Amino acid sequence: MQKFISYIICLFLFSNYSFGQGELQDHKTLNFNERTYAIYFNSNGYGLNFTYGKRLDGFRRATIAIDLSEIKHPKEIRTSNPYIVNNQKKFVFGKLNNFYLLKLSFGIHKTVFDKFDKGGIGIGYHFQFGPDLGILKPVYYDVLYPTATPNEYILEKEQFSTNIHSISDIYGKASYFYGVNNSKFHVGGFARVTIDFDFSENDMFVNRLECGAQLDAFLKPMEIMANETNTRLYFSIFIGYRFGKILKTKLNKQ
Repeated sequence: MQKFISYIICLFLFSNYSFGQGELQDHKTLNFNERTYAIYFNSNGYGLNFTYGKRLDGFRRATIAIDLSEIKHPKEIRTSNPYIVNNQKKFVFGKLNNFYLLKLSFGIHKTVFDKFDKGGIGIGYHFQFGPDLGILKPVYYDVLYPTATPNEYILEKEQFSTNIHSISDIYGKASYFYGVNNSKFHVGGFARVTIDFDFSENDMFVNRLECGAQLDAFLKPMEIMANETNTRLYFSIFIGYRFGKILKTKLNKQ
């Protein structure tokens, strides 16, 4: 967390310094809409984002966005059955479900510092909120069961059960797509605040480094792991890269 905060401060100082450097450009107000994409890494997972921004004035945009992300439990540890020689099949022991989030968000982005000179860095912030759709996709294991023949086993696909399974019973994780039809859906909500650093050299394209924090909330805990605390609140910090292009541009010289 301290490294993350230090990194933000360094970028902020560098951007202020850059305002006094480089070749000055004619200041202009950009009245444009934009379509952008982003990939980001959370402290508890990763995700993809699509955002459409409609310019309200010279410094504000109204945004609508769609996110798809995966949330990892902090106790997830990949391992393998130590009693099977040369077994390279990795799995997370005790995992019940993969947890995905599909988000629809509405927000306002505001530019705080514009790029006044060539090669400068613009700074803005973005508030978003909206509904979450939590998707719990069951995880199945290939479980070993002995047969009447010594040293021979059969494999059964089963979800993890604390009362039945131990690490020595599991050969590996079953196919990802096995059990998709048993997925469960839960409605929730989220809020997010983002600080972004715009380093685009061309006004027709978008290149931004983003960082911030978000909170996802559900009515009941999402079951990701057995024998571990599962929560209905998911707070995370994130860093991401956003790119895209300008859809409509009107330049008003000032």
